[in-house]
Amino acid sequence: MKTFRIACLLALSLSFITGAAAQTAYPVKPIRIVVPYPAGGGIDVMSRLLGQQLSQRLGQPVVIDNRAGAGGNIGAQAVARAAPDGHTIGSANIGTLAVNPALVRNMGFDPMTDLMPISTIFNAVNVLVCPANRPFNSVADIIAAAKARPETISYGTGGVGSPGHLCGILFDHIAGTRTVPVPYRGGGPQMLALVAGEHDFGFSPMGTVLTHVQAGTIRALGVATKTRARELPNVPSMIEAGLPNFEVLNWDGFVVPAGTPAPIRARLGEVIRAALSDPSVVADFQRRGLEAWPSTEAAFAAQLAADAAKWQPLIRGAGIEPS
Repeated sequence: MKTFRIACLLALSLSFITGAAAQTAYPVKPIRIVVPYPAGGGIDVMSRLLGQQLSQRLGQPVVIDNRAGAGGNIGAQAVARAAPDGHTIGSANIGTLAVNPALVRNMGFDPMTDLMPISTIFNAVNVLVCPANRPFNSVADIIAAAKARPETISYGTGGVGSPGHLCGILFDHIAGTRTVPVPYRGGGPQMLALVAGEHDFGFSPMGTVLTHVQAGTIRALGVATKTRARELPNVPSMIEAGLPNFEVLNWDGFVVPAGTPAPIRARLGEVIRAALSDPSVVADFQRRGLEAWPSTEAAFAAQLAADAAKWQPLIRGAGIEPS
C-alpha cells in the first residue's frame, strides 16, 4: 500500500511538472501579428520589421495578417476574439484604442477589457504644414486667418479620428478658432491633396512631410511635441508658437487578447523591448521619421488611459456624433 501511495504521489508530481512546463513553453507554433491596415502602409512596414526581429528572438515564424477597415476596429476585434495563448499579437494605435470608443457606437469589443497592452512601439511626430501657395509663414498666421474668417480655413485629415484630425480638434480648442476638417481616405491621399493646395493646412507625421518640406512644396510651421523635432530643428513646437499644452502623441503598440498568461506577456514584452532597443531598428525607425518607443505593460496601460481621458471628452465637445 505504501509503495502504491508513493507511486501515486510521483505520478501526480510528474503530471504537475509536465502541465506546468506545457503552460510555460512558448512559443510552440508560428506567431501571427494582426495589422489593422492595408499592406504597404507605415504601420504595416514597421510591424513586418518587428516581426522579423521577433522571429529571430523567439525561434518561430512570424506572419503578418492584414485586417483593414473600420478605423482599425476590424483588426483589433480579431485580436480580442483570438485564443489568449500569445500566438496572436495585434498592432493597434491611439485612434483604435483611445479615440474610437467616442466615435463608434458599437465597436464589438472593449479596448480596455478585451485586450491587454504589451509595449508601445513607436511615436510619430505630427507636423503642422501648409501648401507652398498659401500666405502662412507661422502658426500665428493661421490662427489670425481662422479668427478673421471662421469656418472657412480648412485642414486635411487622414479620416475622422485620425491623429491629424485630433490635432485639428485640439488646435481649435486651444486657439479658439473654428476651422473646417476635410477627411481623406488615409494620410497618403491627404498629403497629395495638401501639396496640390486643396486645403489650407494639415497635421501629418514627420515621415510623410519631410521630403515635401525639403522640396519646398509645403512649409512646416510647428511640431505637435513638447520640444522641437530633431529632423526640423528650426521649426518651433506648437507650445513655443503660443498654444500651451499642445502635444499630440501618435503612437502604435502591440496588444494581446485578454487572459493571455502573465509569463507569456512577460516574455513577449522582453523580446519586443529588446528589438526596439536594437541600434539597427532604432536607426531604421529614425530614417522613417519615427521614434522607437519601448515600454512596460504598466506604462502602456497608463498612456492609453491618459489619452482616452484626454481625447474622448474633446471629441464629444467638438460635436462629433458617433456612427
